[in-house]
Amino acid sequence: MRLSRHTPLAEASDELLMELVVFGKQEALRELYDRYFKLLCRFAHGFVKDEAQAEDAVQEVFITIMRKADSYKPDKKFRTWMLSLCANHCKNLLRNEANRGRIMQEKLTATETSMELNHSLDRAKLKEEIARMLESCSAKENELYHLRFEMDLNVKEIAQILEIPEGSVKSGLFYLIKKLRVPLKALYHEYR
Repeated sequence: MRLSRHTPLAEASDELLMELVVFGKQEALRELYDRYFKLLCRFAHGFVKDEAQAEDAVQEVFITIMRKADSYKPDKKFRTWMLSLCANHCKNLLRNEANRGRIMQEKLTATETSMELNHSLDRAKLKEEIARMLESCSAKENELYHLRFEMDLNVKEIAQILEIPEGSVKSGLFYLIKKLRVPLKALYHEYR
């Protein structure tokens, strides 16, 4: 069907409208848009499962139709070609989203690994500093530190192991912590 001057665009076939789009007729593209926007939105929604994203996808499809109008083969049904463009665009969107998700996960994993490494190095540095400080402490203070902070025993358990009163364990830990507090505080401020 050829379009005469008096034939309204609304009566023209999709294929004829597409021929007009190839020649830059914006009215023809607008007619195709009006005919297929809702159908394409429902079609795209089947892929992306989000109404706004489906509408954005359809907008992109019509931009592609306008830009690549000359790639349309007039012997093919326009509707089939358009649905194929839409399906491919939606699949690309989903693939890109999956890739973005994967990349973000990789970045998060790398950040977590980096943070874990930093924490591990910080813990190692702290242990090293404490070991250095404990060199200047008595054997009893070293034993109290080991039992309380490395073995994570409570006061009662330490008292039983060392066979001393709980009060002695408490006061020993108090003075040990007081002795270590100043150098540890300086170390804390050094890393802030």
